[in-house]
Order: sequence, then C-alpha cells, then structure tokens
Amino acid sequence: MLSCFHFFASKQDLCKIFKVVEQEFSIKYCLIEANQEGGKEEVPQMEFATIEEIADDFTATHSIAPRCMIAPKTEVIELYWRRMQRDGTARYCMNLLEYTNGVQLKGMEKHEDLTCEFYVYINREHETEFSAALFKSMIREIRRNCVRVKNTAPTYIGKELYKDRENRVFCGERCSTFTVTAANEAKEWYRCPKVRKFADGSFREKLSFLQRVFEGKEIKDYSEERKNFSEDFQIYRVAEGAVWRIKDLNLLKEVFALFDDEVKVPSSPGTSTAMEYLCEASVYVASAQKPDGIRMLLEQMHFIPEKGYHCGCEGIVKILLNGSNFQKCKTSLANADRDTKALVKKILEGLTDKKMAGKRNELVDMLKRDLEKK
Repeated sequence: MLSCFHFFASKQDLCKIFKVVEQEFSIKYCLIEANQEGGKEEVPQMEFATIEEIADDFTATHSIAPRCMIAPKTEVIELYWRRMQRDGTARYCMNLLEYTNGVQLKGMEKHEDLTCEFYVYINREHETEFSAALFKSMIREIRRNCVRVKNTAPTYIGKELYKDRENRVFCGERCSTFTVTAANEAKEWYRCPKVRKFADGSFREKLSFLQRVFEGKEIKDYSEERKNFSEDFQIYRVAEGAVWRIKDLNLLKEVFALFDDEVKVPSSPGTSTAMEYLCEASVYVASAQKPDGIRMLLEQMHFIPEKGYHCGCEGIVKILLNGSNFQKCKTSLANADRDTKALVKKILEGLTDKKMAGKRNELVDMLKRDLEKK
C-alpha cells in the first residue's frame, strides 16, 4: 500500500493542493520541531490552521529539512524540549513516538550548491482511519494539480512551477538531478559543464569512451578517480548509463563489440565488473521491449566477439536463467532462428554452475528437439 509520495511544488501549488484538503478535513499543521532563542521562556508557535502560514518553509531551504504533522484540529499534540549547546537555544519537538494519527509533510534540506527548493513529500508511518482518508485525499489533489514527467520514476511537478521548468534544475531525495525537456521528459543534469557536454553527445561517443576505459587509456586509477568523483569518473558513469537507456535494440550489436574477457575494470557503481554491468543493462533494455525484446537480444549475441564469449555470451545467458527472465528466455527461444538456437545451446552446454543445472537442462532439451526438426 502506498505510504509515501514525492513531488515538486511552488507555494502557489502547495496552497492550491492543500486548500481543497482543508475544506474536506478539519486539520492543523503541527511543526515537528522549532527553535526558541535563549532567554525566552514561551513556547514558539508550533500549530497552524492553514497551509499559507507555513508554505514558505517548504519552498525555501534550511540546514534542517522542514517537517510538520498534519493532524485533526481537535487533537492535543504533546511536546518536549531539549536545551541546545552554546547559545542556550531551546528546541521544542513533537513527540512522534506517541503520535500515530496523522500524515507528515516534509521539505528538503540544502544540498551542496543545489537548493533543492520545491521538493516536498508526504508520508504516513502508521495507518488509522483518519490518516488513510487524509492521505488518499492528498494524493488525489497532488495528481490533479501536478504534471507527471516522462522518462523517469513517477515524478510530479506542480502546474504553476511547471510553467517555469525551462529555468529550473530539479533535485530531491528519491530522484536524480534533472531538467525537463520540451517533450516533458526528464533529462539528467550534471553540475560539471564538461560532464553535461559529454552527456549531450552521441551514443557512439559514449561507447568510444567506454572502449578507452577498457583499454586502460581513461580511468587509469579507478579507486582514486572514484574516491575523488573526478570529471572523468562522472563521464564514465554517464557512458555506462547510456546503455541502460537504449530504445533501439539494434544498437546492442555496438555494445556487444565491447565485450572482452580480459577486461576486469569495475563498473561505475562498483558492485560488479564493467562487463557484468553491460550484460545486466543489455538484458534490462531488452526485457523492457515486449514481446520480442529478449528474442532480439539473443539473435544479436552473434555480434559478441570470440574474445568476449565468456563475459558476454555466458554472462547474458546466466542472467536469463534467473527469476522471471527464464520464462521470457524460454518463450523467446521458441521463436528464434536456428542459428540463434544453436548458439544458445552451445552456451548452455558450456555452463557448469550446479544451481542452474535444472533450467539449463530444460532449455538444452528443448533446443535439441527444435534443432532436430527439419
């Protein structure tokens, strides 16, 4: 069940969204924490009746992310305080452990040179009849008053803020840093001008950079480059990322030309080798194109050079034997041409992993029967 929702909204967007919610529910906005200057004994204002009173806090940035609990207007919210160091400032905090009947509204703290302004999200950690109904109402109004951006995980931008999208760089906790194109698609944005220029280059330029990395001409000291997050390392990430965004599967033959069993360079995330990462990306983009994506992937494995047989051919087939990929592979092989069936059969027969033996044997038997037919 959905318990968290992220979006970007200007003050005008926030007010438009929550005014409707305020008409439907009798609510108040309770700050989760607030500071009081040293020497002052009164508790700072922590409860507000309308979104207008606090909306500015959620469209600006602070060293601490602004947060409030949206709760029934009649409920009493318990507070506690703790003395801050040095200047004697007191911080008053809402007792969240004791309160479960509400929905949290959160903003974003400052992140390096990007302000992350306008990034907002709502979440409920506990479900009650009230919080469930309130959360549902909020989601409805957010979707009604926002534009969903394409080419990214579900990302919504308030309609008023969206009008100024050409002048904005969007950044948040649950999404990459991006701009929005004229086609309403998210385009990843990079702080470094050199990296941005490379990202705008052609797909072949990105593959050419990968080839130089694999030849040892770029990213010569991987650990140091990654540690410093150098410009070249960022470019390496962009180049690898381009493979994960392939739409035309005919481009896979150019990716496959990069496979080389001798290359042991780590991938940019550092979770696998670059060769393994290319295999994962190839299967991912093929799986996304139903119903013939996996079949096209298998048929293009003929373009993998002999020097990349183990990391490329075997690497891809091993991934296809796992999880939901197996049934897709089996169905696709049934419709593949004879040369592809023969190649996959050869690859399968060379695999020795006992964990894959059952599925491997099932496919080998199927391919033998198919190849014996005239």
